[in-house]
Amino acid sequence: MSTLQVEIVSRLDEEQKLEVARLFYQAFVLKFNGIWIFSRKEQDIVKVLSRCLRYENALYAVYEGKVVGFAGLETGDGFFMALSYRALRQTFGVPGGAWRYAAYGIFRLLHGSTPPSSVHIDPLVVSAEARGLGIGTRLLEAVFAWSKEADRRKVLLEVVDTNPLAKKLYERVGFRTFKVQNTRLFSAHAGFTKVLHMEKLLD
Repeated sequence: MSTLQVEIVSRLDEEQKLEVARLFYQAFVLKFNGIWIFSRKEQDIVKVLSRCLRYENALYAVYEGKVVGFAGLETGDGFFMALSYRALRQTFGVPGGAWRYAAYGIFRLLHGSTPPSSVHIDPLVVSAEARGLGIGTRLLEAVFAWSKEADRRKVLLEVVDTNPLAKKLYERVGFRTFKVQNTRLFSAHAGFTKVLHMEKLLD
């Protein structure tokens, strides 16, 4: 696989959308199990995600028709992962859907909304077999270009304290940490205790 052969696109077919939902889960297993959907069944989580992701709000890295990475883009009009009560209820039943939706709402309140002058990346995912090939960098560069065209002056993202490789990548392309949030009380069982909030100012 070569980054020269990877295409950055904004539209997907239905099979590729399912690939995105599966990639999302596989990249954040502990978060989906412990703080987002509270399930250990990949099939159930992928089913919910396939119904709730705002696929039009992302850029995708595609190699030979297969999605190998993506960056969710949030611009102040909602989240890329917009979990709905209906989708959760369809998968987990009325009680299970209700408490999961309430928990998700509380989690999202902690994050707030994206300022009008910014673009928030959530998430940035590269498939396991494609890591180390520069695809994350290609996606970030595409986000910067997209943000400039949208007249945004800043790109925001978060990285957890247990992902130093991602932090190094972000710093290499110009991000800096402007806030460190201690999340130990609700995130330790999901594999991290701090969230680093990072930003990059665009020229």
